[in-house]
Amino acid sequence: MKQSWKILIKTNVHEREVSTDFYTGKISHTLQFWLLLIFGVPSLICSLFIFYQYLLDHTRRRALHNHVILLIIITNIILICTDFSWMLDSLRRSGHVLSATPTFCMIWWFFDYSLYTTQTVLLAWASIERHILIFHNKMVTTTKQKIFYHYLPPILILIYLSSFYAVVIFLPPCHNEFEYTSVECGSNPCFLSIKILALWDSIVNSALPTLIIAIFSLALIYRIIAQKKRLRQPIQWRKYRRMSMQLLTLSAVYLFLNFPLTIIMLVQLFQHTERYVGFGTQLYIFFLTYAVTLSLPFVVCLNYLSNGKHRHRRIFPIVTFSQHQRMFTRDIPTTV
Repeated sequence: MKQSWKILIKTNVHEREVSTDFYTGKISHTLQFWLLLIFGVPSLICSLFIFYQYLLDHTRRRALHNHVILLIIITNIILICTDFSWMLDSLRRSGHVLSATPTFCMIWWFFDYSLYTTQTVLLAWASIERHILIFHNKMVTTTKQKIFYHYLPPILILIYLSSFYAVVIFLPPCHNEFEYTSVECGSNPCFLSIKILALWDSIVNSALPTLIIAIFSLALIYRIIAQKKRLRQPIQWRKYRRMSMQLLTLSAVYLFLNFPLTIIMLVQLFQHTERYVGFGTQLYIFFLTYAVTLSLPFVVCLNYLSNGKHRHRRIFPIVTFSQHQRMFTRDIPTTV
């Protein structure tokens, strides 16, 4: 969604000037630097902790519902090590980029645009897949079904997004201009000036996935409530509830931070209103665009720690024999 706001305010020369002011004007480089540093470092540490823990835990690593979450965490680690690091360095240099070359600028744009969008689209797919894993789990029982319904969609998402941004940034049907004294080289790839590409990136790559997250998350809540009334199997329901909460908490945080930007983008996109960005709006957008990706690892970590508390809890179902009216219990371990 960070790139969607850039698309929104960069469709003509005047709006490009407003975008430049967003980074170099009223919000000082010092303020941006410390905001990113204070929240970025803990987010990276949390992402690495989650990645390390899931790699160590064989059960969690093999669980299908954790795979997309791990992809999002890996994306977050790459983002912080590339885009965030370069952003911090540029802010420290008062806007000057680390390497004043077209290649570096295009690589920076590629990581920035593709990885932020990848997080959104992967979470949208996770919102759909969770319905399959909970309510249609017979669709992922065989190896062939797992490949088709579980592994193939994320792979296609990664191929599509990396190919799309590689073409429009490295091989655009226009001429890129670079500002080596501005953060992220001015953050102005020329494909944003081509209306069809800008609309495609704004609607298909950003607004539509956000809408999918909202719709399928609400649908999941409804189906969970309806299913809970019908299910009389506490062990199975507890497992599904944890799977649901893992996604719903991620979606809730993402929508809370990202949905306002989507509404603003769509309104501005379809109404020719004045797009001047004042200091208050700049600060609001700056917080939201980075808060989305920085907050996701903390939400995943809280889910991980919460589930870990109950992981080794044993359930003791009571079986009654009418002949002797004798009761005994059998330990049944549960896993997350």
